[in-house]
Amino acid sequence: MKKVIFIIITIIIVIAGYVLIKNNMTKKYDYEISKITEYNYFIYKENEHFGVIDKNGNKIIDAQYETIIIPNPEKDIFICYKNENNEILNSNNEKLFTNYEKIEPIKLKNVTTSLAYEKSVLSYKKNGMYGLIDFQGKEITKNLFDSIENLQPTEGKFLVSKNGKYGVIDLNGNNIVDMKYDNVFSDEYYTQKEQYKKSGFIVLNKVDNVFKFGYVSYTGKMILDLKYNEIERIQKDDKDSSIYLIVSDNGKYGLYKKSKKIIGNEYQDITYDENLDLVLLQKEKKYGAASLEGKIVVKVENDEINSKGIYLYTKLSNTNKVYDSEGNVVDINYNRSIYKTEHENYMISTMLNNNITYYGIIDKNFNKLVDEKYRYIEYLYKNYFIATDDSGKLGVINSNGKVIVDMKYSTLQKIKGKNIIQAVEENSDETEFYSQEIKKVAKVKRPNIQIQDDYILISNDEEQVYLDNFGNHIQNTKKLKNAAFPENIAEYRKEQVTLENVYYVKK
Repeated sequence: MKKVIFIIITIIIVIAGYVLIKNNMTKKYDYEISKITEYNYFIYKENEHFGVIDKNGNKIIDAQYETIIIPNPEKDIFICYKNENNEILNSNNEKLFTNYEKIEPIKLKNVTTSLAYEKSVLSYKKNGMYGLIDFQGKEITKNLFDSIENLQPTEGKFLVSKNGKYGVIDLNGNNIVDMKYDNVFSDEYYTQKEQYKKSGFIVLNKVDNVFKFGYVSYTGKMILDLKYNEIERIQKDDKDSSIYLIVSDNGKYGLYKKSKKIIGNEYQDITYDENLDLVLLQKEKKYGAASLEGKIVVKVENDEINSKGIYLYTKLSNTNKVYDSEGNVVDINYNRSIYKTEHENYMISTMLNNNITYYGIIDKNFNKLVDEKYRYIEYLYKNYFIATDDSGKLGVINSNGKVIVDMKYSTLQKIKGKNIIQAVEENSDETEFYSQEIKKVAKVKRPNIQIQDDYILISNDEEQVYLDNFGNHIQNTKKLKNAAFPENIAEYRKEQVTLENVYYVKK
């Protein structure tokens, strides 16, 4: 009995140790991306040169530089360029990092933002080689690399090279992918919470004039060896971080879950359908569908297969069929489609009639709420929908089909991240704004709209209107967080050339 107890305790200790090691390994590859809560420094232009002012309009750096980059507007680190050289200054005009050959900000690639650079690290050059340094001057890595650049689209991860071979490190200096590949790409896996932090890597090398691909997890584990023609990761929803990979081997496609083969490499094509959470299969000009666990839900025997909303539509000879995601045949008009919305109680239904698609609304039990009579319907929020009539005019209806906002607008849309609608009539220079309750709350000529976390500012040369996220007027604006780039700072006004090219000039 004592021996049995000893064995059980030993097993528990081994399992606990394994879990602890695994958690520590995962934690090692976690990192924090700096979040900007307040803009303290801004670039200003004077006599065709640039300098720096603080948030109160005080001059920090005189306008004597051809270009200035502020990678993190909370920190007093300014990269100032003159005659193809640069110097790093702080708010006391002190030169920083002078013991290096070169210091450069690291630009984020293909990112649409006013914060276009890494916000906590810089690259340095010493003895002809590059490394990472933080804003306090601490070397994060030694100067080991021929090059360092952002691994798009992942902030905080870097593509590094040496002797023509590439690998990946993160902003903590962790080596994730060894420098032994001809190239490395992010698989672009994304979640709202983690963003791209847990995206894996597609690696490749050229072998006998043919590129061979492999796959490495975000912790640096080799999942698939370098022997495939093509690899694509399936983007699942935020609740499922499983690594599903569509893989081509000698021109034939299969499906893997990590390194486990789920569907053999026997198809001419495999594509993922996120609405149905199925993969569509093509083999010898025949089509079908399977689950991500490899179960065939629609036999690969059809002449055509199309995904529209929540159903699959197939053609075989002269027979048309409609299937749900489980492979059950659905009794529905072949020209009718149903689409989910963000609200679990409502779906959009469409009907194709004489090559024209008409839209309606049904509930979650497939009961008709609004006849298919509109040329377009899009879910807004609560029980409201944008609808388009036969003349192409836009308005708002509710789930019972009642017109809440007249069908008279040429443009009508929800402001991103807010329960506020903006609407414009054709040939009008005025924009109308509606609250969450579909009440008109503002009408402004040629408005400039600034979107902040907890409010929007609608302004022109004559007026300013502050609305909260639900379209209510904000009377006391003193407690509002300042806009990233306010229209005016003391005696300076904003000039914006592009999203990331913003500077201030004297009024």
